[in-house]
Amino acid sequence: MRNAPRTALVVALLAGLGPAPLSAQAPTPESTKAPASTEPAKPAEVKKEAPKGPTSLQLKVGDNVNVKFGVLFQPQADWSQEAVSGGYQQNLFLRRARFIVGGQVAKNVFFFFETENSSLGKVGASGTKVISTGFQVLDAVVEWRIAKEFNVWGGLIYVQTSREALKSSSSEFMMDLSSYAYLATTALAGTGGRDTGFLARGYFFDDRLEYRVGVFEGLRDTASRNSFRSVSRLQFNFLDKEVYTLPSYPGSYFGSKKILALGAACDFQKDYKGFTADLFADIPTSFGSVVGTASGQWWDGGKTLPTALPKQNTVSIDAGAFFKGSKLGPWARYEQRTYSANDLKDEKRFLVGLNYYFAGSNLNLKAGYGRVDPNVGNSTNQFTIQLQAYYF
Repeated sequence: MRNAPRTALVVALLAGLGPAPLSAQAPTPESTKAPASTEPAKPAEVKKEAPKGPTSLQLKVGDNVNVKFGVLFQPQADWSQEAVSGGYQQNLFLRRARFIVGGQVAKNVFFFFETENSSLGKVGASGTKVISTGFQVLDAVVEWRIAKEFNVWGGLIYVQTSREALKSSSSEFMMDLSSYAYLATTALAGTGGRDTGFLARGYFFDDRLEYRVGVFEGLRDTASRNSFRSVSRLQFNFLDKEVYTLPSYPGSYFGSKKILALGAACDFQKDYKGFTADLFADIPTSFGSVVGTASGQWWDGGKTLPTALPKQNTVSIDAGAFFKGSKLGPWARYEQRTYSANDLKDEKRFLVGLNYYFAGSNLNLKAGYGRVDPNVGNSTNQFTIQLQAYYF
């Protein structure tokens, strides 16, 4: 902290001093999990009114064909401390720039597509400024809703390893996803928490129990003859339901729904295996709402990923509150990573932040402070300020 640039401290304090995405600075994960749910909530499920933003731009052609268009921009200022020198790398860049299209192409057939140019203008580890990487396809998924109990997805899909991995970046309350949300997908040659493949999902017990079973490309050998990656997930909603969210879950409902969801997932390819248990809550209150996620994940890369994903476990716990009167949203997150065979690589992460919602997810400002404490080596700090403009 003694070497932190004055500008970083001043700007961070003015903006509210919140956490930094010391986590998902990877291949644009975050996902835009833009929560484009095409099934309107039932009146009984709507508890309170969420912060209002502009209505979406929609082109409608007949009863079963319609298309919506949207964008997501997240300009960001970032000061990241280097462990050895103690100096701060300073960046002004575009964290995410996305073009979004979603809608319906036939009766019971829905789609979601978006492209992204991530970390545009940021200086990488080599000291080179990345200013012209171009757009890549981030999501490209079609869903055929055959019945409530059985629906089929195909395309470039969010891999359902955890609730955290299925949150939308456009409505994530904590500024960014957990540092560990996409560990396995990145190691298994996916991109930003997604991979190509097919998925079946459905709902039982009055739509409270959701299952997702997917087969994905995963890591391929030289001749591409090895087995595919298989991921299964169950989630039970005790209070309000979350039916047909496509392609992801909202990161926060801002008090419009009362959610308590318990989930578990398993993930396999060759002799790699991963398991997850998580709990997500978003509860309306008299002042607005409270939101939080707790998840534990266990990974074992085996002979398939001995270096990229050695045997380890991760824990992530976060909580925040939305105050509708002041439009403020303070939050905090704790993360821990523990290796089975090498505790020298263990680490802890602490993040705190403050959001200001000018217009809900459509326009907001977030500020964050994060600290990484490795088991061996110097601790490092990070300050981040992020402005979001979103329309879908």
